[in-house]
Amino acid sequence: GAWDFINDDPIVIDEPGDPSGQDYHGTITLSTIGGYAPGALVGPAFAAGFYLAKTEDTSQEVPAEEDFWVEGIEWLEAQGCDLVSSSLGYDDWYTFADFDGNTCTTTIAADQAAALGVAVFNSAGNNRQTTGTINAPADGDSVITIGAVRLTGEIASFSSPGPTADGRIKPDVCALGVSNHVVSPGSLDDYGTASGTSLSCPLAAGVGALVLCAHP
Repeated sequence: GAWDFINDDPIVIDEPGDPSGQDYHGTITLSTIGGYAPGALVGPAFAAGFYLAKTEDTSQEVPAEEDFWVEGIEWLEAQGCDLVSSSLGYDDWYTFADFDGNTCTTTIAADQAAALGVAVFNSAGNNRQTTGTINAPADGDSVITIGAVRLTGEIASFSSPGPTADGRIKPDVCALGVSNHVVSPGSLDDYGTASGTSLSCPLAAGVGALVLCAHP
């Protein structure tokens, strides 16, 4: 299943009027967890069933996007999804003190979803060199927050560090997030690379899906 919560319709591919490249980020993250092209790209959860919630408006950064995300995770939980992989974060209208696990809109929703039995994986963010903190909903106490490392195991230079405002250790785990192999959006057989905690998150979530498969 799929739903575009920005335009409130089931069409998640780019449509006339959408910002250019609106589908890029979601496509590469989906390919990371679920792509299946043997010899080119195989995601860790390639045999899973997927629901796609499109909530991020790439043309702007506004609080309404958090509302779209809340709508999205409510919808996913209602469909019976076991696990959510979310490669985004919000900090523009918050201060560090808000990242206490109980304040930000998406954080509250993520923790509620976890309380209802959904494993919520979220990117830590790419703010190590800027704000130097994680963002929402990565600060949630029930959110599995994912940082990024290089192939050598060293933390990526961009990967957002913790702790949270109330002193909890974040991220919870790390996965490869530098030069990840991804599909090239708009193509059926071209591939490239991308970096960020947006890519380490679906890898970790894919491992979570494998654990759920082995131990439902």
